[in-house]
Amino acid sequence: MTLDSADSAPPRLVPSGSAINPMLLDRPMLLPVLDANALLVEACALAKTGGRQDRVTALAVTRRATPYIAPHIRGEVGEHLAKMAADFEVSERLARRVLDRQILPALRVVDLEIRDHLAPQTRHILRVDREMPRKYRGDPDDAPTMALAEFLAPCVIVSQDSVFSRFGFAVIDWIPVVQRVMRVAGLEATAANALVVMDWALRLFGAGAQRLVVLARCNPLAATAAVGGLLWWCYQKGYLSRERWRRSWSRTGEALVPVLELASAGMTEHQTLMDSLLVVEPPAYPTTEQLAARYLARCGRAMTPGELRDALARRGHTLSAAQLKRDMLAHAAFVRTPGDLWTIGRPASVGTR
Repeated sequence: MTLDSADSAPPRLVPSGSAINPMLLDRPMLLPVLDANALLVEACALAKTGGRQDRVTALAVTRRATPYIAPHIRGEVGEHLAKMAADFEVSERLARRVLDRQILPALRVVDLEIRDHLAPQTRHILRVDREMPRKYRGDPDDAPTMALAEFLAPCVIVSQDSVFSRFGFAVIDWIPVVQRVMRVAGLEATAANALVVMDWALRLFGAGAQRLVVLARCNPLAATAAVGGLLWWCYQKGYLSRERWRRSWSRTGEALVPVLELASAGMTEHQTLMDSLLVVEPPAYPTTEQLAARYLARCGRAMTPGELRDALARRGHTLSAAQLKRDMLAHAAFVRTPGDLWTIGRPASVGTR
């Protein structure tokens, strides 16, 4: 897939925001995995312009695009911040403050095992081709980012590193990529919120209808008289006439047209944006750790092994709670909290290392 120009994207007619329930939609969230240079560019650009809202935090706010980084990224940020700040002609102290107070708190750091770096696409990054220019060769420092993207796939690598772009895993112009991932997450959040509102409405309607049925059963004569009187009143007012119903249905259809057009525009825009992104896809046969990590990375909360088992079962994966707990205990990516609650990764530290 290729990245089209930003001007080719359809108009943003559909509003989007944060998801009430990020897991309500069946389609897997597209998680962003950030490289050090993307964080450095964002921090220095914000420090230079005095911006308040950074794109990293905006990704997290959607609740369908939590940004993740590999552990070595914090060290690279600390190592190269001074040079990047000098290139942007901004104060290193100011850029570091933006990183510490705005950007890093929105990130989660995921530790991986050595075996995770042997995934198929990560091996391409590790392969060194001596005939290629040095800047295009695979760098062992890039392998953890690629491995993390494969571990949590489907993911988008947000990087300016030519190594990733050479293998078709990222693009150099990263700002449009972040904007598109944000827009995709926002559209999906809006769709999820619409489903939540519909569910609430149906529940309220169902509860009211159930209450009326119970009352009718307890007082059949009163219920019959009330229904008969209501129908007679409606007949007298002309509410039951065929012409009245025809006009009502016509008005309802006209009122639904803008809603349907908005939904169609949202689906078209979503598909266009998805087709424009370079996505690291998951393997056909994921391991138990990958299944658990991918769900925990997207659900937005910590879960017990039993809750995780039930959630995965609803998606067609039959695993026992004991197996999930055993595998999570043996893998560094999972973090256990009191109450036997598990999550993926840990918040990025306030300072860089």
